[in-house]
Formats: sequence, C-alpha cells, structure tokens
Amino acid sequence: MKKMIVALLCPLLFSSCMTVFTKSRQTVTFTGEAGTKLYDATSNVKIAEISDGGSTTVKMKKKLADKTIIAKKSGYKDTPFIIESEFNAKSLWNILFWPGFLIDLGTGKINKYDPVIYNVELEKQED
Repeated sequence: MKKMIVALLCPLLFSSCMTVFTKSRQTVTFTGEAGTKLYDATSNVKIAEISDGGSTTVKMKKKLADKTIIAKKSGYKDTPFIIESEFNAKSLWNILFWPGFLIDLGTGKINKYDPVIYNVELEKQED
C-alpha cells in the first residue's frame, strides 16, 4: 500500500507548473530570402534553411539565456542575430508549489522565446 501511495505522489512532487502548461521546445519562425541557412553560433550546427516560400519553422529547446543565430547565404555577409529569452509569467503558478520553480529553472521552462517570428535581412557582400 505504501509503495502505491509513493508511486502516485512522486509525479505530483517532481512535476511543476510549466511541465503541465508548456513544452520544453518552442516553435520559432524565420522569414527571409530562400536558401538562407541558419546556424547556432555557439556550436556552428545548422538549425534550418529558409525554403522557397520565404519562411521556415523550427522547434527550439528553451534555454535560460538568449540564443545567437547566424544567417548565411552565398553572396551575402554572415548576419548574426539574437533570439531573446524572457521570463514566462505562467511559471508564477509555482507559488502554489515552490519546488516547481527549481524544476522549471533546471529544465529551462521558466523562460520562453519572444518574439517567435524573426525577419532575417541579409546585406549583399561587396566584390
């Protein structure tokens, strides 16, 4: 009987408000010239490429810090820009269960990316 009660209480004790209301990834949309490739500045890993429609959507893992992206395209200068991470007001529900703040802080769910649509403008490279 004790094992069953512990098994039922563990998910409640180790979950947090943001675990219920949000996901650990957030959809971010990039618009710009077709063929523009987007790279993570810290790891230089390709995140996405803007398609012929002029936009692409990517699911990005939420982080506590801002994320720097570099847009690259042949014939254009590499353009860095920042995806801003800000406090998610929904996490204030953790006041009802304060250890939830620690869980959300550790998972990055306490923040969100805002805005979620970025217009990538590239500058032509001079010959």
